[in-house]
Amino acid sequence: MILRIGNLIPVLFIVAVLLSGCAEDPAVRYEPLMDKHLSYWNTGAFEGIEDVLHEDYALRMVPRYEAENGIDAFKAEVTRWREAYPDLNVVVDEVVYADQAATLRWTITATHTGEGMGTPNGESVEVPGMSLIHFKDGKIFDEWIAGNARYWMEQLGYRMMMPEAATPTEE
Repeated sequence: MILRIGNLIPVLFIVAVLLSGCAEDPAVRYEPLMDKHLSYWNTGAFEGIEDVLHEDYALRMVPRYEAENGIDAFKAEVTRWREAYPDLNVVVDEVVYADQAATLRWTITATHTGEGMGTPNGESVEVPGMSLIHFKDGKIFDEWIAGNARYWMEQLGYRMMMPEAATPTEE
């Protein structure tokens, strides 16, 4: 069977149109960065961090989301958490990638055996949370972390108490 050029042109056109709509999957581009970023939280070892975090990186955490700027600030925050919770482990339960962002749903497990965040009491926690991460220039540009601090503290044995009612003083 001889295929004529005239018959091939519509097929090539359809293939070209289909392929032109195929952009690179953001997961393919960003998953290696995300895996390395997760390893920093889980190990406290920061090899290759300049290839993962943007030089203008900003970390924002609940409750105020005030930016901790720069790679050194990120290292200090991870180190602070790992000193208080040496077995800190973050497991990503779900991730959704977009063109310049990723949203993660994660679970942290940790035991309060180290110094730095109050007196260690040996209690363990398992707390879910979420992160919104933005990318810039092929690196992680910022991270917004939301977790339930009250639930965390309850697992450590703390309880929220109503303030005692003020008693009027007699003059």
